Amino acid sequence: MAIIEVSGIHKKFGNSEVLKDICLEVEESQVVVIMGPSGSGKSTLLRCMTFLEEPDAGVVRMDGLEVQAGSPDRYRHKLIRQLRQNTGFVFQHFNLFPHKTALENIMEGPLVVKKASEKEAKELAEELLRKVGLSDRASHYPALLSGGQQQRVAIARALAMQPKVMLYDEPTSALDPELVREVLQVMKALANEGMTMVVVTHEMAFAKEVADRVIFMDDGYVVEDGTAKEIFESPVEERTRKFLNAIAI
Repeated sequence: MAIIEVSGIHKKFGNSEVLKDICLEVEESQVVVIMGPSGSGKSTLLRCMTFLEEPDAGVVRMDGLEVQAGSPDRYRHKLIRQLRQNTGFVFQHFNLFPHKTALENIMEGPLVVKKASEKEAKELAEELLRKVGLSDRASHYPALLSGGQQQRVAIARALAMQPKVMLYDEPTSALDPELVREVLQVMKALANEGMTMVVVTHEMAFAKEVADRVIFMDDGYVVEDGTAKEIFESPVEERTRKFLNAIAI
């Protein structure tokens, strides 16, 4: 059964239509990788799924919640808040609070949003730091962490909300090449545990190894959608083949 359904999503910025009637479904525990050239609409689609960008038209359904594009009202605002609480979002830039330690960054969501006790939030944060291999960095501020370590803290922070779905918007693109592997290892471990994940990335090796499905986007459209094997070994669309031929896999 689909845990995410996106139907008829359109989005314009000025006169430029960046998403054109996007429809897709993601099954529970699936890892879906969205790839495509810059400007194809990948990140905008991810942001529209949580209404960080307001779609001009369409519907997003996530784990039983349905939110339509349209004028905001109190009930719709409540639905969007619930949807976001069920969704972990990991950004390209880590967006950690610079004045809080790694531990405090992870505790923030449970304390403020879920009204957890200090003890509960701290125990959860310590558990998640262990999970991402950073127990020894709990008291470090972001400025004292490498980019890879900051992104792993950001993943732990998203997991602290105990989401049903994790969304990643090019989580390794701001990292030096030698730091990419440590972040991808955490993501692979989550995938192996059955976490539903939608990942916008240019890491083709990760997509080939981990993705259950790969979606190729171009010019605001879903051009092709298939298993990793189908997309990488025998793509149907010429545009997909040209893209894959142009990059190192």
